[in-house]
Amino acid sequence: MKKLVILGGGAAGFMVAVRLRRSKISDMDVVLVDNKAFFEYTPALCSVLYEKTDEEFQRHFMDITFDYETTLKKMNVKFVLGSVQDLKDNQVLVATSEDEVIRIDYDYVTICTGSSYADPWKTNDITYTLSLETRLAYLKEQRQAYLTADSILCIGGGPVGVEVVSEISYRSPQKAITLINSGEQVLSSAPANLGKHAQRILEHRENIVLIMNEKAEKKAENVYETDKTHRQIKADLVYNCIGVKPNSEFLKESHADWLDEKGYIHVERTLNVRGTDNVFAIGDINNIGEPKLYYIAHMQALHCVRNLSRVLSGQEMVPYHSASPAMFISMGPHYSVGTISGIIQLTGWPFNKNKGSKIAAWLKYIIEKVSVQGGSSIEVLMNETLYLYNNAQHVLC
Repeated sequence: MKKLVILGGGAAGFMVAVRLRRSKISDMDVVLVDNKAFFEYTPALCSVLYEKTDEEFQRHFMDITFDYETTLKKMNVKFVLGSVQDLKDNQVLVATSEDEVIRIDYDYVTICTGSSYADPWKTNDITYTLSLETRLAYLKEQRQAYLTADSILCIGGGPVGVEVVSEISYRSPQKAITLINSGEQVLSSAPANLGKHAQRILEHRENIVLIMNEKAEKKAENVYETDKTHRQIKADLVYNCIGVKPNSEFLKESHADWLDEKGYIHVERTLNVRGTDNVFAIGDINNIGEPKLYYIAHMQALHCVRNLSRVLSGQEMVPYHSASPAMFISMGPHYSVGTISGIIQLTGWPFNKNKGSKIAAWLKYIIEKVSVQGGSSIEVLMNETLYLYNNAQHVLC
């Protein structure tokens, strides 16, 4: 029996495990390693943290998480709680919570260690193990900081920054909010002109001040200055919503040649690491050149399993076709802007153009509910349908 070790249990890693167990190679021995004892649907955190009451906050957080060991055991996947230390020839070195380094043999390995982002949106340090209770306690502290703050500064107008200021503005209209963005428009890399629609909505929020085309430099604790107009902003709470860093530190000594200058793993179009035929890297960790989105990680995971199946049956791997863009950005608890394949646009036009789309918000809610079902048939069917659609588009083109 061949053995696959999955490093990381986020969007990419967990979907590999789920899809593998539903494939023709379901008899493969599978181990999933993660430094968290739980799965967390990170796209929902911007909504979770700013819920109206503490009870709603805790209930929503528990709704977007589940225990890895319990869920994976049902799929006959072994779970190892620990932080990845290194990758050797056919062995993974993992430090456990008992300060013990164990060696896990593998025939194939899929690196899905993802990326780090500013607090509190991701559990950044992957060098130690983390329990659900510890994570919840930390988020409670972050929530208390938000509740007591009268003024809030957000640096960065990407998806996280836009959702943060939108949620806070809608739920706490009495708070003064400033958003500093280095470009002319928020969501500059989003498809279908979503940034234009999102910015119009933000400009109609009375408690949000937008500062565009400027960068922010820290001058003192919670005091920042813009680089062009030298405007100083002092806030009770500051969110730094810029900078994504791949979690590839554990490869820098033994496999530096796998990494590009930013720390992303070089992969072929077949998603295997360059120079290998049994190591794959998918999701935020690779340099495939796609947006680092939850949906994209799922599409790559499905393709990875497809190629793994082909390798085991003696067939050649097939190239991955970049996924058609699909994105939903929350503009508050009841409105969003979104696009499907860059063709269908949901922006609230014409009647709610200054608020957003309720249909997009509803779809975003459905995606969240489906994504936290622990590999349900509905989640797999939805992602397989999108994957087949993406591939069909490339065949037609």
